[in-house]
Amino acid sequence: MRLGTAGFTAGQCLLQLEQHAITPDKGPILVTGATGGVGTVALMLLRKLGYQVIAVTGKQAEYAALISLGAAEVMDRQEFLADSEKQMLPVHCAGAVDTLGGKALSEWR
Repeated sequence: MRLGTAGFTAGQCLLQLEQHAITPDKGPILVTGATGGVGTVALMLLRKLGYQVIAVTGKQAEYAALISLGAAEVMDRQEFLADSEKQMLPVHCAGAVDTLGGKALSEWR
């Protein structure tokens, strides 16, 4: 429990991805709330395991920090939420670690 509750939760998310056969070769993984505890740990673990990570945050000042942790791309939360209202979006990622919850991820592909 060196990483605490956030580490345990992020680890459980990764376990679910693996149990659903979502491997690094399937495509990028979206991490919402990427500057929070679970999001940050998930980002680091995913990167360590070879996944390409798209980090979503509302904190523009943290973009460089997310890139330094291993994010391949950082997406602004407002852009992410705006996309969720569009119909017939192309698939962007193979899976997600969603710390935000709610409607947005269910419609975003």
